Amino acid sequence: MIIQNSKPKIENLKRRLVEGLQVITGEGVLSGSGHLSARIPGTETFLINPRFAGVLAGPKDICTVNFAGKRIAGKGPIPSESPIHAAVYKARPDVGSVIHCHARYSILVGLLETGLVPFNREARIFADGVPIFHESRGINDFALAERMVDNLGSHFATFLRGHGVVVAGPGIEGACISAIQLERACQDQLLMMSITTVKPMTASGRGRSNARLENPYRAWPFLLYKHKVKSKAQIRAGIRTLKEGEHY
Repeated sequence: MIIQNSKPKIENLKRRLVEGLQVITGEGVLSGSGHLSARIPGTETFLINPRFAGVLAGPKDICTVNFAGKRIAGKGPIPSESPIHAAVYKARPDVGSVIHCHARYSILVGLLETGLVPFNREARIFADGVPIFHESRGINDFALAERMVDNLGSHFATFLRGHGVVVAGPGIEGACISAIQLERACQDQLLMMSITTVKPMTASGRGRSNARLENPYRAWPFLLYKHKVKSKAQIRAGIRTLKEGEHY
């Protein structure tokens, strides 16, 4: 969906980006390094947190970057791996938000030959696969970023072997939830592998719903409340629940 990029709407996008940074930091997905970005709809630009711990960023710190990887607004400096985000947005018009992080369990599963096994509810949204990109160094140039995007293909996440993960989603909230679920799924898989062989769920192929990720009306409000990002009243005022009897 293309929106008019008025100043209030961009400021709202920055606010949501900052909320996302706080949530994924609280969930252990993001640490002092890593970055979250959001496409500015209808443009060839995106917003991204500057090159310091994302949880410390406020809306005024968020930088605007074009698809050539150049900062066009915001103090910066921008992350050295900003080409990751630019390359994904250029290749995938369906993607509205991108995360690159170094989540612990995701790194470990990315080192396994089997990769992620969609054996439980958390992993099911990645039933189409999470390919492994075998370049472990930082992706700070477009040549390597474009190779990573080729490896990602039509999927919504890729392991960077021994380095981290890149996760994409339809919007900020959906991308954050996807990264959280990937990290939980990886942790669960490693735990299960210590006691048994992990096999895919029978119905794993029907797990991903972009509509659910575009409006995560239960998961996201819970996370905002859990990490005290907003008050309960503020959170409840923003919930867009489904009509009674309606399902994704």
